[in-house]
Amino acid sequence: MDRLTIIFGISFAYIAAATIVGTLSLKRTKDTESFMTAKHQMGAMVIGILMMSEFIGTGSTLGTAQAAYEKGISAAWNLIALGIGYLLYGYFMAPKFHALGEYTISGALAKHYGNAVRIVVSITMIYALTTVNVSMYTGGAATIGSLLDIPIQTAVWIIGAAAILNVTLGGIRGVGHANLIHASFKYMGLIVVALVGWSLLRANPQAVERIPKTHFSVTGVGGSTLVAWTLANIGAVFSTQYVIQCISSLSTPEDAKKASIVASITIVPIGLLAAFIGVASRGLFPDINSVMAMPAFFDVMNPWLAGIAVSSIIAATFVTILACQLGATALIMKDFYIPLANPDEKRKMQMTRAISILIGLAPIPFALYVPALLKTVFFARALRTSIAVLAVFMFYLPAVGTSRGALLGLIGGVAGTTLFFVLGNPWGIDNIYVAAIIPAVVMAAEYLFGRRRASPPAVSG
Repeated sequence: MDRLTIIFGISFAYIAAATIVGTLSLKRTKDTESFMTAKHQMGAMVIGILMMSEFIGTGSTLGTAQAAYEKGISAAWNLIALGIGYLLYGYFMAPKFHALGEYTISGALAKHYGNAVRIVVSITMIYALTTVNVSMYTGGAATIGSLLDIPIQTAVWIIGAAAILNVTLGGIRGVGHANLIHASFKYMGLIVVALVGWSLLRANPQAVERIPKTHFSVTGVGGSTLVAWTLANIGAVFSTQYVIQCISSLSTPEDAKKASIVASITIVPIGLLAAFIGVASRGLFPDINSVMAMPAFFDVMNPWLAGIAVSSIIAATFVTILACQLGATALIMKDFYIPLANPDEKRKMQMTRAISILIGLAPIPFALYVPALLKTVFFARALRTSIAVLAVFMFYLPAVGTSRGALLGLIGGVAGTTLFFVLGNPWGIDNIYVAAIIPAVVMAAEYLFGRRRASPPAVSG
């Protein structure tokens, strides 16, 4: 067999096997509750890996390797910061979210802020999840198409079909089992490519000399970028819909904490591996486009190992797509369809699957027109950071977090973040700072000045 046939065969078999595993949960997905939360069906270890899988898409892995090719090993902070975010989430947020008994972020925040905030949070989260999925379809299809020598349009439809089958038939349990496979292959592929890179560097001392010394600096991407990544990643972890769904699938707040710690521990090595691959690529392939920092290794690898590595990129595409598709479906059903239609359980289940199909199809028309990788991914995380600010105020500053302040702050945060992203972060201010600061300032101002307006004048004597 020739090289391309081996790689294509392994990749096709991988997609088919993961999709079949994801659809096997059809028999256990009988109602919307089991579709959305899979209550008591998966333990803390499994849920922790699923939580981690939300953030290891092509933007985080290929994007981290690309950033490391350009700026050095400090690009690993992209995922190390997520590990910190999950650690903080485990101790300060996960038990509190679990205690609320809600499986949507909008429902959790509505407990304190009311229904108007629920609607705006839901729309914001759907906006963010759709943005991520368009990016994942784009980046994943472009990469898969080039690696397997198939048209990008065909790759987009393959991604869409597999994602729809996993989510529509299996619900969170099907997504969970499929994502366990995807996460495992992601790890396997990164380890294989990193070992190949290490071996090639050992055999080629001149390649090591070509790596700029600055690439080994822990602040190579810049202090401002490191801070922005930290805020964006912690904010995304604190507010992402799929993470809430995972937490609500567990039996106790203690299990929710354990799952968050598992997610923290398992995500950090992925960042280190991807960054090492990018730095090694800089020395070994100095003349390539940086976006090919990881794929460049595939041409010099054994075809069987290359098949595993290509499958890992396919895995990176699917882990995020499945999580985002399931999360958006849950929000649309719980916050819009069910309150408006008041359907019976049979109708709810039918519409849940119908909406999940539409969510899977929606990114396809846009997939060829939106830039992928880190910038778009971090914009989506910035949007979620505005929601995270509301969650922090709700749990730790409940008196300051008024309904009106939360509503105005979130609208202002989303609008400002989008504007700064579209304008290319004017004045050197990253849109993540806008996402974090506007809601906090508006909520604090509403508390201080709104309370004064509401207070009756003092009566003398």
